[in-house]
Amino acid sequence: MYRYSAIIPVMVMFLTQSFSQHVNQGSKHNGAAPSLAADDNKVYMVYASGDTILFRYSDNKGKSFSAPMQVIILQQLSMGGGRGPQIAITKDKLIIAAADKTGNLYSFIKNKNEEQWGKGRRINDVPGVAKEAFVSLASNDNGEVYAVWLDLRNNKKNKIAGAKSFDGGKTWSKNKIVYASPAGTVCECCRPSVEIKDKMVVIMFRNWLNGNRDIFIITSIDGGLTFDKAKQVGDGNWKLNACPMDGGGFVIKNANTISTVWRREGDIYTCEAGKKENKIAIGKQVTIAGNNNNNFISFVNDGKVYCIKPGGSMVELGSGSYPRLVLANEETAVCAWQQDKQVNYAMISK
Repeated sequence: MYRYSAIIPVMVMFLTQSFSQHVNQGSKHNGAAPSLAADDNKVYMVYASGDTILFRYSDNKGKSFSAPMQVIILQQLSMGGGRGPQIAITKDKLIIAAADKTGNLYSFIKNKNEEQWGKGRRINDVPGVAKEAFVSLASNDNGEVYAVWLDLRNNKKNKIAGAKSFDGGKTWSKNKIVYASPAGTVCECCRPSVEIKDKMVVIMFRNWLNGNRDIFIITSIDGGLTFDKAKQVGDGNWKLNACPMDGGGFVIKNANTISTVWRREGDIYTCEAGKKENKIAIGKQVTIAGNNNNNFISFVNDGKVYCIKPGGSMVELGSGSYPRLVLANEETAVCAWQQDKQVNYAMISK
C-alpha cells in the first residue's frame, strides 16, 4: 500500500519550483468554482459565470478543452468559498448539481451522445433548507447518483443530508438525515464530500463537537439505506470558535481502505481511515484523486496551488484557490482552480 511518510522532506525542495515537464498548463476562461469528472480518457468540467453554469470537455486527457457551452442560467446561483456546480458521470449520462441562494438544490442531466441539457427535479424535498449552498455529488457504474449537503430542516441547525437517484439524476429519493451532531450543528460552512464504490457510500464532513472542528466520515454498505456511526479521522483536535470554510477529500480504494486528506489549523494531513495520521504539507483547501495505485493531492499555500504526485514530488500549478482534481487515466490527473474570476487548469503526469 502506498504511504506518504516520505513526502515531507521533498516539500522544501519543490516549494519554489513552477511548472515542470510533467505539468501542462491550460488556457484561462472567465468563471469560478470549477468541478471535474472523467471516464475513458475524457474529462468533463463545469463552472459558474454569474448565474450561468458552463460546461466544457476534453478528449485528450485534459491537455485542452472545448469551448464553453451553456448548461442553464440558474437565478441566484451560489458560488464562492468552495461552493458551485458539481458534476458526476454514469455510463451514459452527465449529471450536474447546483444550489441557489434561496436554499434549494437542482440537478441537470445530459446524455453523453446529445448536446441538450435537461432539468431534473429539485434534490431537497423540503424547500429552502440548503442555505449554505454546499452540495457534493458522486455516482457509480450502475447509474446511481448520491448527493449530500448541509441541511437546516426541523431545527434550523446544519445537519448532513443525502438523497439518491436511481435514474441518473432525473428524480431523487426521499431525503435522509445522515448525521446530526449531538452538539447541535456540524461545522456550518464546510463543504461535505461523498464518494460511491458499488454499494459503498462514504461521506466526509467537518463536525463541531466539544468546540472542535474535526473531520469525520460516515459509511454505508447498502447503497445509502443505512449508515454506520460517524468516526473521526486523524489523531488530533482543532479547537476553533469559527468556521474554517474547509472540508477535505478522500478516495475509496476498496471496502477496507479509504485514503483521506484534510486540514487542521494550518497543516494538511493524510491517513487511511482508522489509522495514524501523517502531516504532509502546510496549506489549506486540500483535495485528492486516485485509485488503488496512485494518489494525486492538490492544495493551496500562500495563494499558490500545488500538486503532490504519486511518489512524493510536488509541483506548483499557479496562483489561485479551491482546486479540484480528477484522474484522467492511470498516469495523469487534471487539476482545475479559480483565480481572479478565471478558471485555470493543468494536466499533471505521474
